[in-house]
Amino acid sequence: MILEAAARVLVEDPKATIQRIADEAGVVRLTVYRRYPNRDALRRAIFEAAAVEARKVVTDALDREMDPVDALRSLILEMATIAQRYPLLSVGTDLQPLPADARRPTPPPETRAMHEAVITLVRRGQEQGRLRSDLPAELLPQAIAGTLRLTLRFARSLKTDPSAIGLQVADLLLHGFATTHHSR
Repeated sequence: MILEAAARVLVEDPKATIQRIADEAGVVRLTVYRRYPNRDALRRAIFEAAAVEARKVVTDALDREMDPVDALRSLILEMATIAQRYPLLSVGTDLQPLPADARRPTPPPETRAMHEAVITLVRRGQEQGRLRSDLPAELLPQAIAGTLRLTLRFARSLKTDPSAIGLQVADLLLHGFATTHHSR
């Protein structure tokens, strides 16, 4: 409840006070401070909570040996739903550092684990011939996050149904990565 309230408040006002966040969450300020000592800790916790939810979708798909394209579609739809609960994700900073950039912060453990699980799923799809192998596996997680971030932000400004956006993003990205729709 605190993280969802914080995500709503911080997307509207990145400098919102902890008191305003506590009021929105319906708790006292001390409750927020006990769990999150400052706004940065709160932001990181929001990203971690979202990563935990997304990772569950990916690990479930990997455990059940789901078709990689179907699993990625489910993941994208779930990520769109998660971003609706935590709107800060659509304007947040990218916590996934570039491979060669030593100056970027290390992503939190769940974010890193979720990212690695998606890459594992993509590689499985590439090995099975379901996803294009001419593209690096690391590209798709970044494409998913970036495309969702931008399109959900755009959808919110137009008051478009965010759940429809998730399906559209899934179709856009997966038709570009799926071998059955490959065109040059």
